[in-house]
Amino acid sequence: MNLPANFPLKKVIITVVSIVIVIALIITGVTVAVNGKAANATVDVEQVSNISTQYWGDQSSTYGNATSDFVQELYPDKEKAISKIFVKEGDTVKIGDTLLQYDTTKLQLKVESKELEEKKKKYELEQAEKELTKLQNTAPYVEPVIPEPEPEPTPTPVPESQAELYTEITEHSKPFKGAGTEEDPYVFLCTEDAVLTKGFLLKLLGVTDPRATPTPTPTPSAEPTAQPSEVPTAAPQPTVTPEPTAEPTTAPTEAPTPAPIEPTEAPTVSGMAWFKQMTFTKTNETGGESVPTPEPDFTLPDGPFVARFEVHEQDNENLPLVKGWQMDGDKISAGFFNEVISEPDDIQMPDLSNADPGISYDTGGSMYTAEELQQMIADKKQQIQDLKLNVKQAAHDLEKAKLDLENATIKSTVNGVVKSLTDLDTAMSTSSPFLVVSGGDGFYITASLNESLLGKVHVGDTVMASSWENGQMYEAEIVQISDFPNDNSNYYYDGSSNPNSSTYQFTARIADADGLKNGMGLDITLQAASDNASNAIYLFKAYIRSDDGGKYVLKVGDDNRVHKTYIKTGKTIYNQYLEIKSDTLTEEDYVAFPYGTSAIDGAKANGMEENTDENDGIDARGLDA
Repeated sequence: MNLPANFPLKKVIITVVSIVIVIALIITGVTVAVNGKAANATVDVEQVSNISTQYWGDQSSTYGNATSDFVQELYPDKEKAISKIFVKEGDTVKIGDTLLQYDTTKLQLKVESKELEEKKKKYELEQAEKELTKLQNTAPYVEPVIPEPEPEPTPTPVPESQAELYTEITEHSKPFKGAGTEEDPYVFLCTEDAVLTKGFLLKLLGVTDPRATPTPTPTPSAEPTAQPSEVPTAAPQPTVTPEPTAEPTTAPTEAPTPAPIEPTEAPTVSGMAWFKQMTFTKTNETGGESVPTPEPDFTLPDGPFVARFEVHEQDNENLPLVKGWQMDGDKISAGFFNEVISEPDDIQMPDLSNADPGISYDTGGSMYTAEELQQMIADKKQQIQDLKLNVKQAAHDLEKAKLDLENATIKSTVNGVVKSLTDLDTAMSTSSPFLVVSGGDGFYITASLNESLLGKVHVGDTVMASSWENGQMYEAEIVQISDFPNDNSNYYYDGSSNPNSSTYQFTARIADADGLKNGMGLDITLQAASDNASNAIYLFKAYIRSDDGGKYVLKVGDDNRVHKTYIKTGKTIYNQYLEIKSDTLTEEDYVAFPYGTSAIDGAKANGMEENTDENDGIDARGLDA
């Protein structure tokens, strides 16, 4: 921008500088105000241990009955081989005494077999998922649109042939074009089996026919030559010699023998000189010389010249050339040629717009229609669901095989007496137990658990039972879990497991059975072990906030002020607590409630000394955690 010479530049500079100073003052004021607010703000904090919980696993409910006469029965198992039995009939045993030992070799092989089966099922599932992805990424086949055929164009009429077609080319054959030069040769229309006569070859080569009689050159004289008479002179007739007269006799008269034609002497020269002296005299049927033929309409000029012989479609020179050859009489050579068809620069893909609908064309994609692909995808998804169930079943079978290996040593679960001990064959044939231990002290609970809990609930775990009749709570220890599924399950489904899966009977011993009666019904709560570490922190969700950077908490730092600290979270339990997966937060740390006017980064922490065990479970707002 050009300013006038008298423009007050000093005023412009002062104005710009003033604006910059004002902006800087505003920014500084805002910063100071924010920092001052954070420096003066105070926020209440809570220790993480007071607003978090731990997760010990899922709970499952079932029901059973109390019994005072519990019997431990061992049935024969075809898949297990007993290596040693430690008791005999009539022995007194206590809980924990060893009854028998199974062969671990066979059990170990079973575990390995189940591991291979699980890997196989997982591989089948992986392949099915890959096939599903491939089907989902496959473009369906689209039937090519066949347009209505266009009417065939009216063929352009081909001009009739004006050239004479030759099967034999002589010195009198007339070309249909050309001047006989190398640039413009004579062109003859001929058939594929056309032949060239000697007379034509002599003309082509420029060789004089030795049969031709040179015209005598008249000798000039002093006297004028008489003009020939217009009256034609009769041609001299041949003289006929009369046959001699003879007296008639009985002997036959011999016919006169024609005078023999003297043979021409063999030439005494060779090469082109002899070729020029060749005679082309024809004889008639009687052996005499032929009479002169009529003068032809056309005779080729003496050569040498260049001639070309062409074969066209339908013997018409106006149609495409089929083949041809060329001869040059001056160079004694022949050149063969065909019509050259130029190739396109780029290869074009075939046009299928006028394709025959009865022919299958490769479209470069799938040959399945959209409906077929949709059905195949649905079938593959169903297959994947079935394979997932197979994988779960294989994992369950593997876990059970491992439990069998771990429990290869069978111990007594009751205090009692070995009531019976029979051989395995007899027990197998009668489907009865081969070893029975009868107990008479204390109360036991008999109930069932879902197969999904196998491996999560173990012998020695504690269960809680409540009586329907007296309302009391009882603690019981699991002493036995059956190796075989129940035929008729008495398992109570509480919605936390699959109701269509198998159940297994377990027995728990009640140490303090005050108030229980034989056959009393009990509600039982099972605590399944968690797959995660039991020391994981599950923080009350109200203390977790999120922004564009992710989830964070206001954690107290070493300066006794709260600072925004980002965390990684996991699953939610009890709809209130969120798993903290990062190591940035421990139970000893303090955090502030991240909402409200005082909940700002840099605010001073308040209440760290006041948090004691007496307010455990109560958050900073008085909410029950």
